[in-house]
Amino acid sequence: MKNTDLELFLKQIHLFSSISDEHLIAIQELTVIREYKKNTFVVTQGDDSQSLYLVLSGHLKVVVSDDNGKEMIQKFMQTRDYFGELALFDPAPRSASVMTLDNSRLAILPAREFMDYLHQEPQVALSILPSLAQRTRMLSEHISKLALLDTYGRVANILQEQSKENEEGIRMTPKLTHQDIANAVGASREMVTKILKELKIGNYIDIVNKQIIINRELPKHW
Repeated sequence: MKNTDLELFLKQIHLFSSISDEHLIAIQELTVIREYKKNTFVVTQGDDSQSLYLVLSGHLKVVVSDDNGKEMIQKFMQTRDYFGELALFDPAPRSASVMTLDNSRLAILPAREFMDYLHQEPQVALSILPSLAQRTRMLSEHISKLALLDTYGRVANILQEQSKENEEGIRMTPKLTHQDIANAVGASREMVTKILKELKIGNYIDIVNKQIIINRELPKHW
């Protein structure tokens, strides 16, 4: 990715949307671009926090695991998402792991270098604080919303959040296994399979090569 392309990409990241072009150029010069193959851990739960990661392309999952190895997916991420922002201000160990679901390309912003820059340009820090606050508020609202939904509602929410309209006007998700969805909604794989099967029978969805195509608005209740 050329520097001008990365600068344009940074403008599209909500965290940096209020920063001037001059500061964006300085920030993009601090970043390192790295490619990761499918099923690769980018960061591991418990690791030291050292960088902010920006998703240039690909599909990833954020997971937490207990001592028995049981996995819970906190969220999925796609192009223009970012993670590790708390590492910019708090060096505490990572609270979750992030793993690629397909080949992915990330821009990495080292926390130490970025903090040095913020000390030199404190107005940049003031510019990104509202975005961080909004992200925290949205996360809290999202958790509250999910707590009120039944299993079907959580599955439908995942499909709606992850599906994007392509150039042909077809709305579809990235590749998702039934187990991925089950781990994200706190349900059994069998229950997820049953829900998806009935949505397919009702012609609400189609599944092609693990991508779920949304044919029409999903029912509010199952």
